[in-house]
Amino acid sequence: MKKKAIIVLCLALVLTLIGCGNNAQSSDEHNAEYEEGYTAGYEAGYHDGEEQATGNEKHFARFLGSFTATVEQILPDYYALPGKTVAVVHFFQDRPFLLHFQKDLTGELIEGTAYVFEFETFEVELPDDEENPNISDYMYSINVTNYRVAEDDELGLEGKMPTVEIVSK
Repeated sequence: MKKKAIIVLCLALVLTLIGCGNNAQSSDEHNAEYEEGYTAGYEAGYHDGEEQATGNEKHFARFLGSFTATVEQILPDYYALPGKTVAVVHFFQDRPFLLHFQKDLTGELIEGTAYVFEFETFEVELPDDEENPNISDYMYSINVTNYRVAEDDELGLEGKMPTVEIVSK
């Protein structure tokens, strides 16, 4: 009885080893097929990305003109050289943003007063998902050249807003 059990166990061991050998061969074939497919897919994706990159136009927003904003607070610009000013401003019923000035305007601008700010025309590259750019999102690009107190017909909903042109290059 013991001999029969040992023979059965040996036979099972041999069959198991034979089965492992077959799996190793099919595994090698599988790896080769996988690598070929992976390489082909990678190259196709790479070339597709190249076509998209060369085919895409870049979109820019050009801001020009002037805008009406109310000065909330005048602060020294601690990140620039001494004597520079930062103003916290906002459009009518809108969120605040910063305006940087080349000279110290403390004492010249009055907090709580609406001004018309003129600035140098500038252009910024737009992210792909942005369709309606807002100048306050690009506050570090605004270089104010002149300002004046806003007149009555330039306040509230009639306030001046900059002109925005979308340019593709």
